[in-house]
Amino acid sequence: MFMRGVFLNILLGHLLRAGAGATCVPVQCLRCNATGESQADPCLLCSNNTECSDDIPPNYKKDFQVSVNSTGSNVKEGDDITLTCLHNFPDLNLTFGWKRDGEDIHNGKNKSKLHLKNVFARKRGRYICFVNSLCGCYKSSPHKVTVEDQSVLLLIICCGSALVLVVIMGLAMKFKLKRDGAKHRERREQKAKEQNSAPATLTPRES
Repeated sequence: MFMRGVFLNILLGHLLRAGAGATCVPVQCLRCNATGESQADPCLLCSNNTECSDDIPPNYKKDFQVSVNSTGSNVKEGDDITLTCLHNFPDLNLTFGWKRDGEDIHNGKNKSKLHLKNVFARKRGRYICFVNSLCGCYKSSPHKVTVEDQSVLLLIICCGSALVLVVIMGLAMKFKLKRDGAKHRERREQKAKEQNSAPATLTPRES
């Protein structure tokens, strides 16, 4: 009867531990040389921890770093950029996520790299990468991406091109009218010369 009670207690303990898996910290997440503590205790804790441990003091947990690296932070409209989520996590079934200005980026789910092609002004904002692991969830500091709006420049170029085209068409039209006027005068002068050089018509005398 006593052994049965011990067995039930052990089984219940395992079930409770499985239910509280969020407090179970893998050994890869521990720091064995915690500052301000004796070297023996944390190292012993790490060496005895084959899978995970409960009730780990905060100074025994590693402070993992997550940051965003970019091929360009200030880009022009139409350019391509790539954002990379950098971290120092061990290989612990990592999952990635991205946010822009607090909103989830669905096409960046579980991707350590975010490829942005033909970016436009609406893609500007603060990008954050976050990593979920058995050691916890960590996120990067906001990485600002600025996209130069080229619409004003394109409008100026288009207006300038249109103005140049109108001027060229006006000059071409003026040249054509001048040339047609010269030809018309030449034909009129030629016709007048032909009329002047023609012999006079003889009228018969009356008998």
